[in-house]
Amino acid sequence: MHNMDSLIVAAGVLDDVTSLGGDVNDILVNVAPPIAGALFVLYVWGQTKSPLKALVAAVMAGAIWWGIANMETLRDKTGEDIDQSGPVLVVPVQERP
Repeated sequence: MHNMDSLIVAAGVLDDVTSLGGDVNDILVNVAPPIAGALFVLYVWGQTKSPLKALVAAVMAGAIWWGIANMETLRDKTGEDIDQSGPVLVVPVQERP
């Protein structure tokens, strides 16, 4: 019976680790990019005091956040755009004796 209890505890630990991994992923995708983007915009504003440069920084931060949030879509789209059915462009090289 002791073996079965250990197995149940191990399964519970694995579920907790899996859940924690999902939470960390959510934080990295949904929380960190807007905070980093806001800090970037504030840094640019603090260094330049230029509304135009701060606006460009905000657009850049938004584009990066959008890219992070849509990584799967971009990955799949890139795979569809690359045509790998063409001729092989590698030429074998032979060394001289």
